[in-house]
Amino acid sequence: MDKWLTHNNFAKVIALFLSIILWAMVHLDSGTPVDSTKLAQPRIIDNVKIEVTGFDEDKYVLYDLEPDSVRMEVKGRRIDLTTNFSDYKVRLNLDNVGPGTFTLPLTHELPPGVQLVSMDPSIVKVTIEAKETRTLPVSIVVKGEPDDGMVAGIPIVAGDGNVDVTLPVSEVEELSKVQGVVDVSGLTDSVKGKSVKLTAYDKQGDPIENAEISPASIEVDVPINKLYKNVPLEVLHTGSLPHGYMLEGIETDVEGVALYGPKEALESITSYPVTVDLSRFDGSPDGAQFSVDLTPPEGFEKIEPGSVTITLVVKPAAEQQIEGVPVSLLNLNPLYDVKWVRPADRKLTLTLSGTLEALEKLKLEDIHLMADLSPLGVGTHTIPVEVTLPAHVKMSDPSLNLTVEVELTEKGSPTTGVPEDTPDSSTNGQHSSENEPPDSEENQDHEQEPVPDNASPSGNET
Repeated sequence: MDKWLTHNNFAKVIALFLSIILWAMVHLDSGTPVDSTKLAQPRIIDNVKIEVTGFDEDKYVLYDLEPDSVRMEVKGRRIDLTTNFSDYKVRLNLDNVGPGTFTLPLTHELPPGVQLVSMDPSIVKVTIEAKETRTLPVSIVVKGEPDDGMVAGIPIVAGDGNVDVTLPVSEVEELSKVQGVVDVSGLTDSVKGKSVKLTAYDKQGDPIENAEISPASIEVDVPINKLYKNVPLEVLHTGSLPHGYMLEGIETDVEGVALYGPKEALESITSYPVTVDLSRFDGSPDGAQFSVDLTPPEGFEKIEPGSVTITLVVKPAAEQQIEGVPVSLLNLNPLYDVKWVRPADRKLTLTLSGTLEALEKLKLEDIHLMADLSPLGVGTHTIPVEVTLPAHVKMSDPSLNLTVEVELTEKGSPTTGVPEDTPDSSTNGQHSSENEPPDSEENQDHEQEPVPDNASPSGNET
């Protein structure tokens, strides 16, 4: 150690070090210190966003905040003028301000020690409008097609299916519907509990972007089933009721059935036939009720329901004789004249059976007797009569064949009054004129009777 202290180089290093310390001390003591109190040049801060306070967003909507930012000029000490622009705030106080258009002053907040030189603008214009809430049902649109052989059912919305929609009063009248969309493309299983976002639409079908919907989404189920088709029941009957009874109607506990199967088979079917045997009726005053099992037609997979209850409405039958029922002639050739041979008065007497209620309501105009002349030429003809009766009324003797006889002659030719074939009057149980002489006074009168003007081959009644 003593050797180092006596060494020349070591002494030089020590001297240099001490010189540096002395130089620094002299310069620090004699230098000019930084003046932190000295004001800096004014600073410009652009685009300071206006903060809105005291505004009730639940009751009102704010329109037209013009402008929405300001330009500030500030001054202060260098140490206080921060470069953190979030420390410079401009506020618009809307406390206790209701609907309308207003010009309001702005307030500001600056960092400590900073002063505002100017603010442009210092006032702003605002428009405030009240809100209105309406409750609407949610409609769900099913988009796409499920997998082959499947069909989407009716969407089921959770809860009561209603939501609240809030809009400015000026826009609420345009509100039309609230809708959500569920995509079922390619699905084979039902959609359960899917959260669906809701959108409000106006009357033109455009979305209302500023609509507040509560809740904004809703849970939806969409059943995915096999293809099916609802078709009505076609009730047929066989057999006959016991003598003295009349079938007034047939009732079923369902109006139709659902058939499941391929698309081609479903398109080809329009009804499902089910047959009941009338002979199963045992005379019960309450009618007869039968359960009939239903089976899917060929080519179908399933039918619902699997059975149907059929009720026969049976009433005691009564008989009634109806006299003077007119017979209408159809399709008379306009080249011919017609003369009635039998019955001379053009009317028949019928014995009908039916329920008491049906017979009591029966009127003469409810019965229609028609004879078709379309294939006939000149001569005297025996023509079958077609009988049309109202519901729950029928001929007492269904095997009875009613006929009439007429003579057709060319226009201007005399009639003979002699039939080509003499019919058995017992075939219809009606009046017969076959034994009347052709030149009788009665026949001469009929010979001169004109044919109604509306008789024609087109099927008009005569």
